[in-house]
Formats: sequence, structure tokens, C-alpha cells
Amino acid sequence: MGDAAGPPNFVLSWIRLQDVTVSKRATRTVWAKLTLLFSIFDYCLTFGLETSLIWPARNSLTKTLFLLARYSPFVDVPIVLYYNLTPNIAANACLGLNVVSTTMGLFGIAIGELILVIWTYALSGCKRSVLFIFGSIYIVEATASLILIGIYLNSLTFAPPIPNALPGCNQTGGETILVGTAFIIALFNEFLLMCYALWLGYRKYRRIRNPFIVTLYRDGITYFLFLFLGYGANLAVILVEKVGISLILNLLRVLHSVLFCRVLLNVRQVEHKRAEESVRMRVNSGSEITFAALGLQYVDYEDS
Repeated sequence: MGDAAGPPNFVLSWIRLQDVTVSKRATRTVWAKLTLLFSIFDYCLTFGLETSLIWPARNSLTKTLFLLARYSPFVDVPIVLYYNLTPNIAANACLGLNVVSTTMGLFGIAIGELILVIWTYALSGCKRSVLFIFGSIYIVEATASLILIGIYLNSLTFAPPIPNALPGCNQTGGETILVGTAFIIALFNEFLLMCYALWLGYRKYRRIRNPFIVTLYRDGITYFLFLFLGYGANLAVILVEKVGISLILNLLRVLHSVLFCRVLLNVRQVEHKRAEESVRMRVNSGSEITFAALGLQYVDYEDS
């Protein structure tokens, strides 16, 4: 007696396709909601510090960067959610949505990287050579990333939506490896900044226990580690393609925003407490540290 015939191959294929579709839809939904909730949760936690430390401050580049980093996610995050979770989006609308969400994501990441450059410049004692070197690297990296992402966006193709399939746009083509290359370049730039900051901290500040310096290093190192994990997740997604690139880019963009704002808030909080005790503070090494805009102005009195 022969074995009972199983279901036809096309039925099995259809069942597998439905399982994959359901799994990807659930992954996209969870990823998108976590990104949004993470941004809102951190905003609620730090809103009190923002109103007391940032709003009364005089207008400056740092305050402008803070406000841009703080509030721009509430513009582009909903666009990314719509792009990835709305069913049956017309193909001719997908490219525009992708360009807007990707451009805003890059804008947020660029702000975060700029704060790393300023942070490193402050720790160096506001040396112009440091600003010139890392500022030049930042400009080259940002330009290269912009070109790569531009080529990627130009390579995107979309097809009409498939009923009952994945939500969002039906992307049929795109050079995703260019996005990964842009992330590697950005990660390398941030790695150089962190290595220099660690070397500077060991050489110049290892004997100083100033809470201002400690806060800058603690937040900066934490900032880099979280971003490193974010870039790693981004590259993994590009390789396995289980989550839309715009979703993971959105998470990385929110990480930059949240961490940048926390670095600035923590620095201002330490400075605010210090200012309540004394306008100026001398540390054991004979150096004086004052707060200006984002970071430090380091004045060494040992040679005077």
C-alpha cells in the first residue's frame, strides 16, 4: 500500500509564503512601534531638564542643534511608520516617501556626528588644529555618505502593491550595499573620534576628578557604544533583509537624537550645579575649566 499523497507543491509554497509574510509583517510592526515608543519615552523622561536647562539658555549653535535633534524625529518617524506599515501604497508615491524618510534620517545622524566633533574639540582644550582635522574628516565623510545614499535612492524601483502581502511599499530593486558602505564610513569616523578622545583623556585628564570631565567621558563613551551596536544591527539587517532598511535607519537616527540630547543635558546639569557653588572652579592640576556652548574651554595656568 503506497503512502497517502501529500498536498501539491504549490500549496506548500503558498503556505510557506504566508508564514514568511506574517513573520515579516510582525517584525516590521514591532520594530516600528519600539522606535516610536523609545523616542517618546526618553522625551518624557528628559522634558523637565530641557525646560530648565535649555529653554532659558541664550541662542547658540548648540541650542539650535539640540532643538533640531530633539524635535525632528517627531516629523520623520511618522513618515517612516507610514512608509513601512500602511498597506497598498501606490508605487509612484513610494519613491518620494523613501527620499524624505532617508534624507531626514541622514540629517539626524549628521547632527549626532557633529556633536561628537564639537565634543572632541572641547576635550582638546578648543585646539583649532583638532577642529580642522576632525571637521575636515566630518565634511568628507558626510559628502561621501550623501553621494552613496543619493545613488542608492536613484537605484530604487517599486512595483504596485500586492494585496494581502507585506504592508508598506513593494520595493523591487535597490543597491542596498551602498547604504551599508555609508554606515561603515560613518562608523569609522566616529571610531577615530572616540580613539582620539580616549587617548586625550588618558594623557591629559587621567588625574583629574572634575565631575564635568567625568560626565563628558562617561556620556561620550556610552554614546559611541550604543551607536556601534546600532550600526552593527544596521549592517546585519542589510545582509539578512528581514526588516526594511528605512526602519533600522530610523532607529539609528533616533539613537543619535536621544544620545546627543542626553549628552548635552547631562553636561548642562553638571555645569548648572557647579555654577550654583562657584562661577569658576580650579582643579588640582592648576587648570580652570569653564562651560561655553556645548563643552569646555580649557585654560592651563601651569606655564603662566
